[in-house]
Amino acid sequence: MKARIKKINLNLFQIYIMRKYIIALLLLTTSISSFSQTCEERESKLLESVGGFSAGFLYNTYGLIGAISDGFTHDAYDALTINDLMDAQKKLADNIVKVLEELKSGGFLKDTKDQEFAGSVINILKGLKKQAQLLEDYVDNKSKQKQDAYEDQRKKNWSAISKLMGIDE
Repeated sequence: MKARIKKINLNLFQIYIMRKYIIALLLLTTSISSFSQTCEERESKLLESVGGFSAGFLYNTYGLIGAISDGFTHDAYDALTINDLMDAQKKLADNIVKVLEELKSGGFLKDTKDQEFAGSVINILKGLKKQAQLLEDYVDNKSKQKQDAYEDQRKKNWSAISKLMGIDE
């Protein structure tokens, strides 16, 4: 029995050592491959990531505002909750607009297409912020005029998001 336990412990130790070697090998391979990339390749990959995150954020923010609006319509949220949620969305939009504007004005976006993309994202974020404010306005004063203004902005935002992301309307 002791010999069997000793053999199991030896096998576990060998597996542990092998895992350490495999992890070290993977880290070495990763570091070597990252050194082989040019600065332009890394920059391109980073910009691609920023674009993907931006598109995802726009899509999710649009969906979130709509879901909260639906929740209000079906009495799932009260006015105070909606105002808190929309204020948070507006602050997030402001923060991302600030970052993108710094990227544009700081000369970090050298390609015209990257600058145009950032400009489009900024404009859509400002539209989403306006949509969030219009929802707050409607919640505070349930007039037809406020509802129509919210709906118009919602449609404008979807049109801009779908165009940017290549989604058929």
